[in-house]
Amino acid sequence: MKNILCIRHGKAFHNVLIDKIGEKALFLKESYDSPLVEEGIIQAKQLGSSSKQLKNIDIVFVSPLTRTLQTAEYIFENNQKVRIAALDKIKEFPQGIEICNKRRNRIELEEKFKKVDFSLLDSDEDQMWRADRYEKIEELKERIEGIKKTIMNENDKNIVIISHNNFLKELLFQNCGDETYNLYHCHPYKLDFL
Repeated sequence: MKNILCIRHGKAFHNVLIDKIGEKALFLKESYDSPLVEEGIIQAKQLGSSSKQLKNIDIVFVSPLTRTLQTAEYIFENNQKVRIAALDKIKEFPQGIEICNKRRNRIELEEKFKKVDFSLLDSDEDQMWRADRYEKIEELKERIEGIKKTIMNENDKNIVIISHNNFLKELLFQNCGDETYNLYHCHPYKLDFL
């Protein structure tokens, strides 16, 4: 039996901008690979220092977007034993068009996030994000099946997935299309599919 916790990243720049100007915030070049804002950093640090659930984590699978990578490093900043591995398949849904969900290249990420293993990324450049179309729900479901297989093949028992609102809503509840609620930032949700 595996113990799997899912965490949405801390509050990020594009989240704040959406509150101010609406959905167009997702497309602005200033939102490219949106980082955490100060509130998001505080959320991640508080979760890391207060959560007993996170004390014995073996491995963290993290989306390779800046806000999730920052969240992982801040949550686990005092845990030198945990392994953190970036996976493209747990990036936000939908991939494409929205610039806040396009990741940086592998070399740039490796230089910035020293605690993270980027060897499992699908490619050096972001091949998943496309400027000409949105990802379809069927593609997201394929990604989710892929992450389930990855987790099943993982020897470690205590696992954290740090990802994004829509991706995690589909993984946890199979309802990413339900816009009536959003997952809380930096809140652990238990995944019970295994």
